[in-house]
Amino acid sequence: MKLTINNQTCHLLAKKAVYWEEKKTVILADVHIGKDTVFRKAGIPIPEGILDDDLINIAELLNSVNAEKCIIVGDLIHAESGISENVKKKFSDWLNTTQCEMHLVLGNHDHALIKKLPPEWPLFTHKNGLLIEPFYFSHFPMEHEKWFVWSGHLHPKVAISNNYDRIVLRCFQVFKNLAIIPAFGFFVGGSMVKKSKDCKIYAIADDSVVEI
Repeated sequence: MKLTINNQTCHLLAKKAVYWEEKKTVILADVHIGKDTVFRKAGIPIPEGILDDDLINIAELLNSVNAEKCIIVGDLIHAESGISENVKKKFSDWLNTTQCEMHLVLGNHDHALIKKLPPEWPLFTHKNGLLIEPFYFSHFPMEHEKWFVWSGHLHPKVAISNNYDRIVLRCFQVFKNLAIIPAFGFFVGGSMVKKSKDCKIYAIADDSVVEI
């Protein structure tokens, strides 16, 4: 789904991300790496391999558009307790194989990274937000006095139903000056949203993004 925002070409991708064509930049949100580790430490049986799948999916996404830059608008990690040595090494190895410049706008789950960013993680971190005109990148949805904002945090999902069936899909919310990106991480919940006169909804259905 191609949108023109502030004279820029932005593609809403079925891979739960946005591609900003002019800057060859991928925008994604809420990966929550280490969440499965946190759950397993609590005794909840979560299958292995979730992190591997997420990293493979990000790599395939970046390669598919030949991205030069990737901006994660918050919640790269889930919790400090989920950053085991195994998780730390896997993400480090992945970062060091990508040719893409990686930026992280710190989210509410990323507090541990403010002072304890693993030195082997080559990330550019931004505590409060990131401005690359004509866009502003923030973890929390917000109104900016001048720039269109790309954000995450809410993990939007939408329900589509008829008299017989109901399906819940991840989606993009797009307002006049704000967009909220769906959570990228596989093992992440979401909040239900609805279309309104002020908000367009673009749902991810298999390999397509459709306005509903």
